[in-house]
This record gives sequence, C-alpha cells and structure tokens, in this order.
Amino acid sequence: MVYLWLIIRITLLGYERIAGKKIATHEDEILSSWAFFFFSFLAFFPFFNYITILSLKSAIFSGTIYSLSFFLYVYALANEDTSVIAPLYNMNVIFLIITTAIFLNEKITITKILGSLLMLYGVSYLKKDINLKESYKNILKSKGAVSMLLSSGLMAIGRTIDGYFVKNIDSLSYSISIYLIVSIYFFIITIIKYKSIKPHINIIKRKFSSLISGGISNAYSYIALLNMFKYIDVSIAEPISMTSSLITAFFAKVIFKEKVAIRVFGTILLIFGAFIIYL
Repeated sequence: MVYLWLIIRITLLGYERIAGKKIATHEDEILSSWAFFFFSFLAFFPFFNYITILSLKSAIFSGTIYSLSFFLYVYALANEDTSVIAPLYNMNVIFLIITTAIFLNEKITITKILGSLLMLYGVSYLKKDINLKESYKNILKSKGAVSMLLSSGLMAIGRTIDGYFVKNIDSLSYSISIYLIVSIYFFIITIIKYKSIKPHINIIKRKFSSLISGGISNAYSYIALLNMFKYIDVSIAEPISMTSSLITAFFAKVIFKEKVAIRVFGTILLIFGAFIIYL
C-alpha cells in the first residue's frame, strides 16, 4: 500500500507547481495566492469535520508565517521556470537544520553538513553558467528564485513551529486549519486592495480548471504523505517526496517547453543531498 501512496504523493506534488504556474501567470500574485490556497482548502472538504477550536488556535501563528511563505511561492512560480522553482522548494531542508538546531536543540551532524553542501552545489545547476560564482549570481538575479529561497526559509520556520504544536493535535486537523487561516488572510488583503469580490469571481472563471487540479494536487499530496507515514519513517518519506521535482521537470518540458536537461542533474544532486541529511 505504501507504494500506492508514494506514487500519488510524488505525482500530485510534481504537478502542483505546474498548476500553480498556470494560476499565477498574468495574474496579480496576491489574488492568485488566495485562489490557489482557497481551492486547496476546499479540496479538504471530506475532512472538514476534523477542524476543532484547538487546531484553529494552534494554527494561527504558523498560518501567519505560511501566508507570507505561500505568497512568495506563488510569486516565484509566476516569475521563474517551474523546473527551477521545484528544486528550490526543497531547500527548506537546509533551513530546517538551522531552525531546529536553534529552537528545538537538534544536533547539527557531519552528515547534515555534507548533505547541505551537496544540495547547495546542486543549486548551481539550476542556472548554470561558466563557473560556480556566475551560476549563483544567476540565481540571485532571478526574482522568482530569490522569492522561492525566502519562501523555503519561512517554510522551515513554520515546520519548526509545527513540530511543537502537532505533538498534541491531530496533524490533519492542524493542516486544514492552516489552509483556512491562510485563505482568510489572503481574502482580507485582496478585499482591502480591490474593495470588491469581483476580481475573485473573475480569476475563478479564468483559471477554474487549474484551480481545481492545483487545489486537489496540493491537498491530496499532503494526505498521501500522512498515509506514507503509517508505513515508513519521515527520514525516508521526505527525501523520496523530493523526487517530485523530476515529475515537475517532465511536465515543465512538455507543457512549458522549458530546457530542463542540466537542471535535472542539479535536482538529482539536491535529492541525494537530502538523503544524506536524513541518514
């Protein structure tokens, strides 16, 4: 059964970024952020009964951090190739090493350092140039890439907070509550900005099919991850989930005609680095 959940997780997570780019392209980033994550929240409909007052209270703080992280994620998808954004999404693994060491007193080991260095080297292939210095410069010149790195850093902080709260709360209940809070934040901001719900209705009309596929991919890739945890440890589940970046690269080449060959090699280095970190 674990293989079924594994396939579902990797496929949906891989396609999520494609749907996200379709949603965000030629749209206001904050409005498309609302649409993307509101439809992700709606996709959890069969599990709404899991939401509790306790889960909502616990999710407010991390939901605030995730709101900014998710906005940067959507901004990144709108402004950079998905075959670049997908691997950078996984950089939160390195940021997690730092945040958990600071806030949860987890040890920084030699394997974590070696894995991180391999991941950082792999990043250079996402915007490959004549040498490492120029490759990293290309990353830093890209608004989308920098936004994704910032998003990953915030995501790591959010994950660290999650590690504290989910000890006493059902993880599914907590996650759905976060999606609800994030959707509310984005809705409030867009209402203040537009002073009308007409833009919300219009983006749903324009991007309906992508919102449906993106919402389902986002929500149920997480459901698949939770089910994977019943059979395998997080130290295996998370690095394996990162292979979804290869699925994203495939879709990016087919749908957006992105040049992904050299980026696939960098993505593989990132994945191997993650496995070393989780050893």
